[in-house]
Amino acid sequence: MNKVTGIKSVDFKIKASGHGVVNWNGPTTLEAIINGKRKSLNNHSLPKLRGYTNIENVKKSDGEEYERFKLAEEINFKETPLYISQNCIRYHLFKDDIINWQHPEIHNHVDAVLCSMTGLMRGYVIPKNENKRTSPLLLTDFTEQTGQGNYEQLGRSGSKEKQKTKSGGEASNALFSKTTFGDTEYEAFGSINIEQLQFISLSNAYGQEAIEITTDKEGKDLAQKIEGYIKSLDYASGNIQAEYSSNWIRKGTIFADGQKGILLNESAIDTLIKQTLSMIENLSFTQAKGYMSVDSLEVDYNDFTSAKNMFRVKDGSEVNSNKNIEYAIYFKKED
Repeated sequence: MNKVTGIKSVDFKIKASGHGVVNWNGPTTLEAIINGKRKSLNNHSLPKLRGYTNIENVKKSDGEEYERFKLAEEINFKETPLYISQNCIRYHLFKDDIINWQHPEIHNHVDAVLCSMTGLMRGYVIPKNENKRTSPLLLTDFTEQTGQGNYEQLGRSGSKEKQKTKSGGEASNALFSKTTFGDTEYEAFGSINIEQLQFISLSNAYGQEAIEITTDKEGKDLAQKIEGYIKSLDYASGNIQAEYSSNWIRKGTIFADGQKGILLNESAIDTLIKQTLSMIENLSFTQAKGYMSVDSLEVDYNDFTSAKNMFRVKDGSEVNSNKNIEYAIYFKKED
């Protein structure tokens, strides 16, 4: 069996910096030492911390174990680092594609969704008609590297007429606390899967029907729309083509069952990749009184032949920062 050759993925390493927390986890019960005693903090705001739990097991003097809340000022930010979730990053990366996912007629306009960076790169699911496209873009969480978090006890002052206690009584101030960060540095990784990017399935037999079509003419018209959209992008170059066929077969498959779909050619793939890399490289946003901005992007055009090299950009070995061969083609057309 002939192996698929060429660039199979475009991998990248991201470094970013910012200030403050942009991705909060919400109110979390912890404890603090107040007047020499452990007291519960029921109004503590905690950012997203990788692997953190607010419960710890403690042994009594007789050896019996019991659970209690951890101290807010004793978080180890190296062991449980601050992070920005990949869902948050994806939201800001594709937010220029304004799509109302709750629109009652969205299932009748999936072609408009597909002709966008969201449709081609982020992926989507339309529950009503089960149309979906798996995202070819993998992103990890952005993990903070400095581990310089702070515990802050804050007060909110106000007049007795405006402030009330839980029981309805008057109060002049209210205390609350936060785990905060100053300057931050992040590291993240990502990958664009060429096989998933280049092929848009229009058959429901494999559970990956991007949009329902009933005739070959509809398929050809959709291919022209997608081709036109890619040609409109900032990094469009070369002879961009999106080709429809009712009988695409995955190379190397045991059962040569064809499926309807659209295959993007070399120039179309390259345009979408360059557009995506540019979006990532220029990503910058503010949220929740914090901000983050991408500083650098290291790219690897990966033509791996061994599984151990699938994500080699993580250790920096044998990285191809320039595209010097063509992208791998995973599908062939049978007449």
